Amino acid sequence: MLSPLRVIARNGVAVLGASALIALVPCATTASAVSGRSGAPVGSVDLKRYAGTWYQVAAVPQLFEIQCAGNTKAVYRATERGTVSVVNSCTTWLGTVSSIRGEAKPLDASGTRLNVSFLPRLTGKEGYLHGSAANYVVAGLGTEYDWAVVTNESRDAGFILSRTPRLDSAQSAAVLAAVSDAGLDIHDFRATRQDDRNGS
Repeated sequence: MLSPLRVIARNGVAVLGASALIALVPCATTASAVSGRSGAPVGSVDLKRYAGTWYQVAAVPQLFEIQCAGNTKAVYRATERGTVSVVNSCTTWLGTVSSIRGEAKPLDASGTRLNVSFLPRLTGKEGYLHGSAANYVVAGLGTEYDWAVVTNESRDAGFILSRTPRLDSAQSAAVLAAVSDAGLDIHDFRATRQDDRNGS
């Protein structure tokens, strides 16, 4: 659940309520002016600093996540090839753990546009087959690399990631601003269940 954002039911699907925007207006001002956590477009990303564990707090529903009931997270590691190894995992509706390995390849020097592939090269060759499309765009990022808003070039995908399973009020306000600045609609996001409240 994305806390303290309120989750409402719309057409039987849990989505983030726009009314949360009204409740967080004061927090948004504080976050921008004091903490520097604004929704401004990301100019560059230090991929080594970006590495580590990210919890999915909310996302625009995607077909490839249909088996996931919750606890979705990603673990990134910088490689010697200049790419980023990816391990995505979640708890399925059957209670098992589903995971997949892949690789993210930066498409430019900014580190904000990457192509993520889960198609390994032929046997005996290291790495993954990559395309030229930026299917992973870092559209918002906390100054402490504590939260991120990720989308793609067509803006038909969206993910809210956090270093912890839950966001605090200042982070939530900054995320809302970043989602809007990225051209995404917060109503399209569905909260991701995270059973681990503190992260591990």
